Amino acid sequence: MFFDFPRSADIIVTKKRRKLNVTSIYFFEDNVSYFYQKFLVLKVGSLFQWHTEARYSTLHLKPCNFSEAIAADLAIGIFIKKVSEHKCPLISDFDEVKTDETNSIGVFRTKTGGTSKDPKFVLRTTQSWISSFEVIASLQKEKQNYLVFGDLTHSLALYGMLEALHLGHTVHHVQKLRSKSELKASVKFEPTFVYITPTQIRFISSFFITLPSTLNVFIGGGRLNSETREMAKKIFPNAIVHLFYGSSETSFITISDDFTPVGSVGKAFPNVEIKVEKTGPNKNRIWVKSNYLFLKYAEGSNKNLVWQDGWLTIGEYGKIDRDGYLFLLSEDNSRLTVADKTIESYEIEDKLKTAENVIDAAVWKVENKLRDYRIIAAVATNGEVPSDRLYDTLNEINKIFKPKKIHKISLNDWPLLPSGKTDIRALKSNYHE
Repeated sequence: MFFDFPRSADIIVTKKRRKLNVTSIYFFEDNVSYFYQKFLVLKVGSLFQWHTEARYSTLHLKPCNFSEAIAADLAIGIFIKKVSEHKCPLISDFDEVKTDETNSIGVFRTKTGGTSKDPKFVLRTTQSWISSFEVIASLQKEKQNYLVFGDLTHSLALYGMLEALHLGHTVHHVQKLRSKSELKASVKFEPTFVYITPTQIRFISSFFITLPSTLNVFIGGGRLNSETREMAKKIFPNAIVHLFYGSSETSFITISDDFTPVGSVGKAFPNVEIKVEKTGPNKNRIWVKSNYLFLKYAEGSNKNLVWQDGWLTIGEYGKIDRDGYLFLLSEDNSRLTVADKTIESYEIEDKLKTAENVIDAAVWKVENKLRDYRIIAAVATNGEVPSDRLYDTLNEINKIFKPKKIHKISLNDWPLLPSGKTDIRALKSNYHE
């Protein structure tokens, strides 16, 4: 757990293999909060092996050493303050666990990015992320300018930032996705390496921003349909687009590129083993084994999660073709059943997204008086969208699946989770029939 110092501390830092290492602490009476926060940064930095050449920047902050950014940048100051007060949903309850007489590992808590269920806190080791940092490094031949989007309470943004700091790169943080000034500043930063979600891509596309310097884009946190992939290509015209599949519990499972067959989430990420187990008709459960897996939930449980001889499943289903490509079969909660007929929710959402001025879409079902279900939809708009145009996009959809109501919501009011995904629960709560 964090140390409770009665007074501030000055920390001496040495270089070891070009990584930050906290070697000793000297106490003296001074500004408690600043030095305590600095200690926490260095503690986390030591356990994640931050590179001494790494730099951090935002709209209002030129690239600088991450610990120096505490006092200079408000967002980082607030972030570290949350850490020190044990209120940060990502790096909290940070501890060191002894593995033997000489080695210790860092264990930290991250938050899942679920859309329809309550997010859970998971415990994982720092090494489980560091192992994948080194794999990503193999794609990089020189210094990179990383670009990450969103709140640091989301694991993808935090992961991208910590990876850049570990590998000795410069990372530019866009904290507010809806801030045009922050997005324009990212262009001047000339990013070469980007972590982003499909929803964030759709939002950025509405600002008509192009980042030609980017060479690699890693997309996670949701499906990448053909329209969103085309948006990504317009924003990052010179980049290889990688879609990775995984979860907060498993980290990376697969990775794809421009050569991956349509409908597949790619092949196994390096050092990941994947197998499928037939559990019933059209039920092929996905199992994963790797060095990237989490330890356990900090609180609560998941009925779909099972450990077995080092293998982990989170209850998702799929199939692997003879070339090793993984194809996902939808989870039950993504299927909409009406009048004994079934459709995947994304089939309706993807159609709605083809309408002009529609940036995002969400679909869900509600129970009617006959104990059957009817479908409700919402779209994020960036301009005028006539209702008949929306329904025109659904001409090829069976009429029983056409939404009884399509709510049109301004892009600025579209609810997002810290993970960058659409907040389905908020939509269900605020927008009824």
